[in-house]
Amino acid sequence: MQYIAAITLIASSFALTSHFAEPSSPEPQTFLRKQLAFTAIELSALEGGQIIIRLPKTAETREVAAFAIGRLDVPVEFFLKRMRDIVNFKKSDNVLQIGKFSDPPRLEDLANLALDTAEVESMRRCRVNQCDFKMSASAIERFRTQVNWSAPDYRHRVTALMHEMLFESVQHYLHGGNGALGEYSDKTYKLNVAEEFRSLLQPAPYMYGYEAEFQKYLQEFPESRPAYVEHFFYWSKEKFGLKPVISVTHVTVYKLSDARGEDVLIASKGIYANHYFEASLGLTAFIHSKSSEPQRTYLIYINRSKTDALRGFFAGFKRSLISGSLRDGAKKSMEMVKEKLEADYVR
Repeated sequence: MQYIAAITLIASSFALTSHFAEPSSPEPQTFLRKQLAFTAIELSALEGGQIIIRLPKTAETREVAAFAIGRLDVPVEFFLKRMRDIVNFKKSDNVLQIGKFSDPPRLEDLANLALDTAEVESMRRCRVNQCDFKMSASAIERFRTQVNWSAPDYRHRVTALMHEMLFESVQHYLHGGNGALGEYSDKTYKLNVAEEFRSLLQPAPYMYGYEAEFQKYLQEFPESRPAYVEHFFYWSKEKFGLKPVISVTHVTVYKLSDARGEDVLIASKGIYANHYFEASLGLTAFIHSKSSEPQRTYLIYINRSKTDALRGFFAGFKRSLISGSLRDGAKKSMEMVKEKLEADYVR
């Protein structure tokens, strides 16, 4: 996906957990020097308007991670207003279809999601442990038994059943959180989605502003809720690799406690993706430098993901290919967001 790329890192030490439990976030340049080894040249380039990218090392072969930062010269209220309009915010050539769920979500919110012929036919061949779509065993059986594949309208029934499955996944997650995301049985190995998220939600050195309160919310949703949080869901179908990816994302806006309402952290938690991604977490931070004059504002984008493309004997080779694409994609996406928002903002 264009700016929900596949990226992640596991942090496992108590020291890291303690660091991210601190109540105040560091100055951006201090953070960049300490946690990401930014040089004076890179910091100067950042102040000059360039986008700087890092690809942090990861602890597992299935994990990839990216960090991007750039100046964004718009007020936080303007940024949040545009971000809430996620359909237009994400609009690009790579986004084929997209829709925002109502509050509460409705099945009709998925009406514009269409499956092409190749996607429908792949569902015809789908069996437990051998399926092209990431799904649970029960969902796979529903497509096998509830679709009359000889009927003239079978393509319509497949699309309708996909809508039902995605809607149900949102409903289950709203009531049961990560534990309700279930288990994929499309491959010979089973994948527990909640377990995959457990490591993604742990702190990592490059996660600016990832406070313990927000981590607890993402881990324990819907049970734990900070004082200031707003959230919504959206679905999308986006170009990625050889196949488009249909996904459902839970977006949460969190005000950093020490920022007097100015700095925000936004989590984009991919609760379903039909290809490639086994779990993904994006973090977007809109932050102010309190020491610079005039005051600078920055946009940080971090994405952590586990991907099935990095399983198997050729994982190392694939990682090198993915890393190059990841760096280019992160930079292009940040440049697009910066250009679009700054052009639309009227001072």
